[in-house]
Amino acid sequence: MDFDGLSMKQVMGLSPSFSMRLLSFIQDALPLRLKEVHFVKQPFLFNIVWNMFKPFTREKLRKRMFFHGSKMNSLHAYLAPSHLPMDYGGELPEINYTAADWYTTILSCNDSIRAWNTYGYRKE
Repeated sequence: MDFDGLSMKQVMGLSPSFSMRLLSFIQDALPLRLKEVHFVKQPFLFNIVWNMFKPFTREKLRKRMFFHGSKMNSLHAYLAPSHLPMDYGGELPEINYTAADWYTTILSCNDSIRAWNTYGYRKE
């Protein structure tokens, strides 16, 4: 997870109750197994927030979390530079974070997404 550009406004938008629900979802309901989670470019503020939620994180997940900050060499111990973009000290092209190229694709799938949102059980 890349936290480059994380603003105070974004952090303030994460209420403690929402953050706890998110943590609960990640630990108890996420339909996949997290083998490793790597955090890069996290600001000092992130470390303060993390220390508040660390006690509520299961030890198994904590052992799979790695905090690299701006030290990309630390990340390279887990992921080879040949598999990483230049943004992370790798050899692949830089990532375009604007997602402008995805916008038209998402718009073209809008009808399908609306249909998917109708699936499931209705609460009465």
